[in-house]
Amino acid sequence: MRAIVIKEFGHYREKAVLETLLIPEPGPGQVVVQNKIAGVSFAMSLVMAGKYQRKPPLPFTPGTEVSGVVHSVGAGVTRVASGDRVMCNADQGGNGGYNLVDELCCHKISDDISFQEATMMVLSYTTSYGALVRRAKLEKGETLLVHGAAGAVGVAAVEIGKALGATVIAVAGGKKHCDMAARHGADYVIDHREDEFREKILEITEGRGVDVVYDSIGGDVTHQSIRSMAWEGRLLTIGYACGEIPKIPANLLLLKNISAMGFNLGHYYGWTPGVERKDFVHIVDEMVAGVLKLHSEGMIKPEVGAVYSLADFNEAMDAVLERKVDGKCVVELTDDDY
Repeated sequence: MRAIVIKEFGHYREKAVLETLLIPEPGPGQVVVQNKIAGVSFAMSLVMAGKYQRKPPLPFTPGTEVSGVVHSVGAGVTRVASGDRVMCNADQGGNGGYNLVDELCCHKISDDISFQEATMMVLSYTTSYGALVRRAKLEKGETLLVHGAAGAVGVAAVEIGKALGATVIAVAGGKKHCDMAARHGADYVIDHREDEFREKILEITEGRGVDVVYDSIGGDVTHQSIRSMAWEGRLLTIGYACGEIPKIPANLLLLKNISAMGFNLGHYYGWTPGVERKDFVHIVDEMVAGVLKLHSEGMIKPEVGAVYSLADFNEAMDAVLERKVDGKCVVELTDDDY
């Protein structure tokens, strides 16, 4: 099989190499998946550079969000069987022909779900679902502010927010990105290249502010978002795409009774040191089931923005980091990769 291999940490343009490897053999509790669609993300660039909070052992094949068909299973596996269509949040290994995955990270999908949709749902949509439903407890009639609303998790947050009955205000940069957010159901769209989003939010909400902020940007965006929130609002911090981790002024939380919270999907998959994924599998399954239910009801419609071949992995990474892609950027595995 062919796979992208990282032998030492650094920039992917220098360290990501396409190599031929042996197909792995499953051990107890493990599954070998023939990968069909693998996700590409900003976080992956940090992983390959060795700058992510969780460093995989070297060498490794990057990619956690992936979908495909079960090729073989090890002893004791009960969640899936050979031939099943699955989506996985793997430890790594997505950008290769085959992947060795813990069975607890595999979720069966029905035939009506495409592999592209599945790869988007297993990470981006499950992240947004867990953040909005489990953590923020977004309710019908509330107002949700989504930053980065044309990105993979942002689009997911817009759609899930609408499915939950919220009024959604989306923030994106440029007409193309704003159109993407509107197409996926945002009630209001603010182009941050044209307007100060805080002023527009206060105008839209008649001075009240928003109930929930979905913040994947960080930096000053976080600070201005807090100043755009309603009494007893909830700030969700999902990531720091701007590269700056904000320091949240505690006095602002106090003045409006605001709650600040994070959501780390990887924790439930056992990616936090000392955490056993078996202790959280029931929570993961509940969140995944919630996403699949919304899909079956037609409430979410995952949209892939760009598809690349495995040989063009670096170009796919460039497209993500240069923000050329609306929605999710993915790599499609073909017969040449198996």
